[in-house]
Amino acid sequence: MPFSTIATPEAKPVANYKMATRMEGGRLLYISGQVAWDATGNIVGKGDVRAQARQVFDNLRGVLRAAGGDLASLMKITTYITKLEDFPAVAQARSEVFQGELPASTLIVVKSLFHPDFLIEVEGVAAV
Repeated sequence: MPFSTIATPEAKPVANYKMATRMEGGRLLYISGQVAWDATGNIVGKGDVRAQARQVFDNLRGVLRAAGGDLASLMKITTYITKLEDFPAVAQARSEVFQGELPASTLIVVKSLFHPDFLIEVEGVAAV
């Protein structure tokens, strides 16, 4: 089956990767890790994990909308943070954007992400 690429102008990839890939004829959408970049490539919320988390979830929402879904379409997310003590702020931001059932979720604490100013990255799998 052929694959299609999902992209959104609000959060463009700045490297050689796809925002999301969908198998045509299928319903699963695999969303690449989203970080706190805005549509112009600026980092939102430097030093503020809650602001970054909000931007990350906005970027996820944009990718899902471009694919014909919304945050309720997420089946699984994986969240990467650089400091365990940031988890309460991330959980609060997540509870602000998800209404009702939460997707299955994994939290991973990493030494760093690909840019030193990023504090959080979230990837997901959705059914759209």
